[in-house]
Amino acid sequence: MDAACRPVSTWAVRFTALFFVGLALPATRATADEAPPETLAELERFLGDWKTRTQIRHFGPPPREFDTQGEATCRRTLEGRFLEFRAQSVPPGEADLQIMTYDTAADLYRQWVFASDGYYHEAVGKWNRSTSVLRWTGKTADASFVIDDRWVSPDRLEWTLQRTDASGKPTQTIQGTLTRVKPSEP
Repeated sequence: MDAACRPVSTWAVRFTALFFVGLALPATRATADEAPPETLAELERFLGDWKTRTQIRHFGPPPREFDTQGEATCRRTLEGRFLEFRAQSVPPGEADLQIMTYDTAADLYRQWVFASDGYYHEAVGKWNRSTSVLRWTGKTADASFVIDDRWVSPDRLEWTLQRTDASGKPTQTIQGTLTRVKPSEP
């Protein structure tokens, strides 16, 4: 009998049927629309749409200082376990992507930043409830940095970044504000 004409085995029919039924069933995992774990509660403050302002000072050489404005949006991603914060300058030209989460096993926050100019870093954070500050620390190939995110109200964040070289000498400071334009969608 030709292979194309042989009857299909019963197990193959059942497997195929179960496979397609499985594809039609709704997923049982958590989705981005569901509430994230309690450990993400402090990061949820970032959810929504924002106006941004920053003042950047490079200590040189040569010393430089400039101001920027922009817009940002923060949403849940990857089944609600991470927050994705995207910012861009106005007018467009500079942009960055931040991914944030809470690492339960290590009892700290994690942040990854990627900028359109090629800059990137990884940081770990700790929340200080009494001061409403989330402090991020990290190192790059040539510097260490500390970022303090200070919530002055539910709709306003003031933040600072201090970057130092290997000898501890300051190389850059950034002061910024985020002002909420629109809360996140439920």
